[in-house]
Amino acid sequence: MVNVYRPETLAQALDTLSTGKMTVFSGGTDLMVQHGVRAGMSPRFENDVLFVDSIDELQYILTTDHEDEHNQEQALYIGSGVVLADIECNPLVPSILRQSVAKIAAPALRNRATLAGNICNASPAADSLPALYALDARVVLSSIHGQREMPLKDLVLAPRVTALRQDEMLTHIIIPQQDLPEVFYHKVGTRAANALSKLSVAGLARIKRFPKKAPVLEDWRVAFGAVGPTVVRSRELESLVIGRSLETLAKPKFIAQVVDCYREIIRPIDDQRSTAAYRQQASLNLLTRWLEILSRS
Repeated sequence: MVNVYRPETLAQALDTLSTGKMTVFSGGTDLMVQHGVRAGMSPRFENDVLFVDSIDELQYILTTDHEDEHNQEQALYIGSGVVLADIECNPLVPSILRQSVAKIAAPALRNRATLAGNICNASPAADSLPALYALDARVVLSSIHGQREMPLKDLVLAPRVTALRQDEMLTHIIIPQQDLPEVFYHKVGTRAANALSKLSVAGLARIKRFPKKAPVLEDWRVAFGAVGPTVVRSRELESLVIGRSLETLAKPKFIAQVVDCYREIIRPIDDQRSTAAYRQQASLNLLTRWLEILSRS
């Protein structure tokens, strides 16, 4: 028999979570589908269910100082209980994340689903993940033993697999405040709304301008969703573009070289949503478009 718990505080939730294997349930928009049986029947959960949607301590979006072993910086904190609709309309949230969240499902689901849930489902096609990877997002995992913080890329290990321990839950997401005004986001789906991703691309950049010479790309990032087991982002390949002038970027030969490098790491699969060949070519076409847009900036 499955037991159901609905704690009112985070301490109560972590204490309950420490007693055995449980399914942490916040928005539940994906969990209800995963555990569904058939129309008209209640979902079946194998483990006890811990509802955390009524915990006020997980409902916040704010900026504050963030300190780690390397430095101290201003960062945006998003509690794991915040629903996507609130993230979508909050001006503190980076534009690229608001754009990606706005493409998730339909308004009714965004009023229930959470960013933390989109992360912890660890789907290769999760719409928020490419934006969060490009933003260098970090996550905080909490248990009765304390907290541990890690880059988001270290949390998501494989499709539906995360580094969460049995007694842990994701309590908040940290996004460093950064000056990256150039934004590129594109999701490819079968329709304009409520569509599962065939692929998505998130790009960020900062251009440094000089009085008497060509502008230079001071920072440049790109991440691809639904084209691999996890989000595809390569800092090594990004370094090929960072520091280049916009004049160099405008050369078709240079763009072709960059695209060829990404062709080697974008290795999607065939599935019911799309073919691998389409996913790869569409990703590379969007990468080309992103570079061409920047070259004209």
